[in-house]
Amino acid sequence: MTKTAAKLFIFSTFALSSFFVHSADIQLEITGVKSAQGKLYIQLFNGEENYNQGNAELATITKAKPGNASLTFQDVDNGEYALRFYHDENNNGKLDSNLFGMPTEGYGFSNNALPNFGPAKYQEMKFQISDGDIKLSSKIIY
Repeated sequence: MTKTAAKLFIFSTFALSSFFVHSADIQLEITGVKSAQGKLYIQLFNGEENYNQGNAELATITKAKPGNASLTFQDVDNGEYALRFYHDENNNGKLDSNLFGMPTEGYGFSNNALPNFGPAKYQEMKFQISDGDIKLSSKIIY
């Protein structure tokens, strides 16, 4: 009877510990920020459908500074994600563009995905979270 209780305890401990380990931190470094004017807006999307619909899982805003900016999304569930960000230099809360729709402020995507007559493709931006923290670095495009 005691052995059965001990086995049940051990099994329960492993089952519960594996249940709570399915989250991770995403550390993002944005390189090449050109000025301290304005803020950086960063969005994290879970899956292609949410990205295409503009439904961010998490978002954050940080003060811009020349050089590199670092931030962390904490306790993110396992899954497939993509990041996009922009530098709102004039603090109007949006990515400004010219008459042709080309951004006039800095922007970027995870995996340093590049735009091609529109935003970068999700398939080029995506990355996987599976049992462990990750570090990403992306260069801002001006």
